[in-house]
Amino acid sequence: MTSIGFDTASIGLMVAVMSAVMLVVETPSGVLADRWSRKGVMLLGGLFLLVSGAVGGFSYNEPVYILSTVFWGIYAALYSGTYDSVIYDTVLEEHGDSKHYEHYLGRLRIVEGLAFVVGALGGGLLASQFGMRETYFLSLPLIILGIVFIAKFHEPHMHKSEIAEPVFKHIHQTFSAVLRNRVLLPVIVATVGFAVILDSIYELSQLWFIATSAPVALFGIFSAVLFSTWTFGGLIVVKLRQRFIELAGLAGLLVGVLGLIFTRQYWLLLASQFVIGALLMGYGVILSKKLHDQLPSKLRAGSASVISTIGRIILIPGSLIFTAIANTEDIFKASYLLLGVALIGVIAYVFTIKRVTSPLQPART
Repeated sequence: MTSIGFDTASIGLMVAVMSAVMLVVETPSGVLADRWSRKGVMLLGGLFLLVSGAVGGFSYNEPVYILSTVFWGIYAALYSGTYDSVIYDTVLEEHGDSKHYEHYLGRLRIVEGLAFVVGALGGGLLASQFGMRETYFLSLPLIILGIVFIAKFHEPHMHKSEIAEPVFKHIHQTFSAVLRNRVLLPVIVATVGFAVILDSIYELSQLWFIATSAPVALFGIFSAVLFSTWTFGGLIVVKLRQRFIELAGLAGLLVGVLGLIFTRQYWLLLASQFVIGALLMGYGVILSKKLHDQLPSKLRAGSASVISTIGRIILIPGSLIFTAIANTEDIFKASYLLLGVALIGVIAYVFTIKRVTSPLQPART
């Protein structure tokens, strides 16, 4: 990115543009998935990812590269809220309850994390041998392979059997399920807060390493370690269900954010990012179950997309403010913003622990 003209401020602009695209697409795509086909929405997402990779490979300046992230944002919006809804309904169809949902969503996180690590290390190796641009083109056959596998998937149809309302009534019900449900309020606040921190880490992690003059040769390893948090997050979900570890993890999250503020050595910064990413990924799985347990199938993907959209509304101005402070001051002072969001998220999560609810479970047929 820096080789074609990006600086800290324009990276923040890129994140804001991508978030704005997701903001526009996310909720409609969730409602579309609930009413039409979740598999179909995921297939569309794969096609947009394919276009994103191609445009990224052909980009020689900032506007074209940002265009590639626009297509990536559409893909991410179509993906968001859809895959976990598919898993939840599949678990209900296969087992009759949602007890195994965290297990299977955690397994997905493990596989995704391994794929990210292979991609980061393999991409770094290929970039050193052939060039950075070629990594975009070499990813295209893998995206096509993913589309083929999604096309072969047999999706559950529980959500379709529940939908009989006109589309605008369905949209109203989706927003009401999220915004008027007091039981879900702490779940939503924690989910949004944690997602904002996680997205900031994933999208802007390089800024901390640039500030400490970390060797460029290590950036591929940094990415591999960071994205391995998906795997570790999936592995620790079971442990986080134990009350003491669950609370200790929240304290560890705050310590990790403090590390981003006060640490000036790149390996300690990497450790802080790893702790934050792994914990938030694990808590995200738990919060996802708390959310879906309170929703009917016909509103599942749409409601998850609405919550993700709320996070985008915060992330768009947040990323601009964050990178502006990092540009005029430094990244470490900007990190105080993440600490504030982390405190709000942790407090909200504690309320989800105390609250006991009865999940909505359909009878097994």
